[in-house]
Amino acid sequence: MIKKVKIKKFNGRDFYDMEDYVAVEESYNIFINGEFVKSLSMSPNFLNEFAVGFAISEGFLNKIDKVEVDKNNINIFGEKNDREIKNNKNNKEIKIDIEIIKKIISYEIKAKYWEITGSFHWASMFDLKGNSIIFVEDIGRHNAVDKVIGYAILNNYNLNKLILRYSGRIPSDIVKKAINSGLNIIISKSPPTDKAIELAEENNILLIGFARNGKFNIYTSGRLWEE
Repeated sequence: MIKKVKIKKFNGRDFYDMEDYVAVEESYNIFINGEFVKSLSMSPNFLNEFAVGFAISEGFLNKIDKVEVDKNNINIFGEKNDREIKNNKNNKEIKIDIEIIKKIISYEIKAKYWEITGSFHWASMFDLKGNSIIFVEDIGRHNAVDKVIGYAILNNYNLNKLILRYSGRIPSDIVKKAINSGLNIIISKSPPTDKAIELAEENNILLIGFARNGKFNIYTSGRLWEE
């Protein structure tokens, strides 16, 4: 995940030699049912979870049969998804209480690799009671999200009843990942884009941004908000 390198540091007055830590970056070739899709750079952890989360959240597959990781090649096999994007409008029964949102936001995130290098994003999953399920760091925010989604799927969690909290801004492609995987609630310390808000509103996604220091903004209710 990280490695030590030698650097020259300038302190505003003098240069001096020292060692510092940087993030490890690996490039992986992604295949869906044997067909090359794209190459991605990511942290070399939770690769099976990434494969499952990526294939489902990007809408390539509806069901995963198996994952093969061979060095820097990741091949994901499963049932092909013929729809461009899934629809979450049938999940109106999912509700979340304000106190649970507060609990999740107040949960202390210990992103040790980010603290050491400043080079990592993180993503986490919580249940509707505010309990932490999984936490992952990665050099890419989309990768981190894919990894926690994949973890939830592999461990038989109902994603309709999970909450995504992560460190990056919320663009529309993150909302698409939520829709395709069945997530209904996204919380981030950063804000969403206008397209993300529109897509979340259309698909009953509760979108919360600027979740910092006990404060947050609600951008869409998605019919999930319980007053």
